[in-house]
Amino acid sequence: MIAFEDMAIDAYGDGDRTKRVLSHPIAAELPETIEKNIEKWKNPFKEAYMALRGEVLDLKAMMNAMNGRANQEALQTKSETKQREKKAELEKMTLGKTTLKSFFKSKSTISKDIDAYSAAISQLDGDIDQYKKLVNFITIFHGQMAIDKFKRLKSAAYYKMLNSFSIKEVSNAHLHATLAHSILEMQDQF
Repeated sequence: MIAFEDMAIDAYGDGDRTKRVLSHPIAAELPETIEKNIEKWKNPFKEAYMALRGEVLDLKAMMNAMNGRANQEALQTKSETKQREKKAELEKMTLGKTTLKSFFKSKSTISKDIDAYSAAISQLDGDIDQYKKLVNFITIFHGQMAIDKFKRLKSAAYYKMLNSFSIKEVSNAHLHATLAHSILEMQDQF
């Protein structure tokens, strides 16, 4: 800025050094004052960027939690499908119908398969009940606790970030106004 003033005064002020403000002999401390002032400025955008970046990561985490519920529902659906298939196969075997799975098997092997299918079906019944409980728990937890708490915390964090941003901007504006005022006072001394 001082170099610009030197060049401008030389070009437009016919080299009259008394017309200088920033590089006038009275303003010898001005470059140091400007540097100190600039060092005191704080960049509010950096903190806002980091805060908003964290918010995006938190949103992704909440979406992953919601997807976890969907994954459990998919596992429950797979178990229900397996259970239906095994029940249909068990029904065919108990009625003595021949299927592709039982075509080359002996009567004793078929009876072992019937016992195995019965055990697998009862295991799947338990798994399906557990999946239903887990999905219901996750749904209730998300709906009644996690989402509301998430919204409150994120709103508070956002307002805090905006407050910090505004404070830094006001502080920077005050520093700038003080510097501009000191330059105007020096200009009045000439």
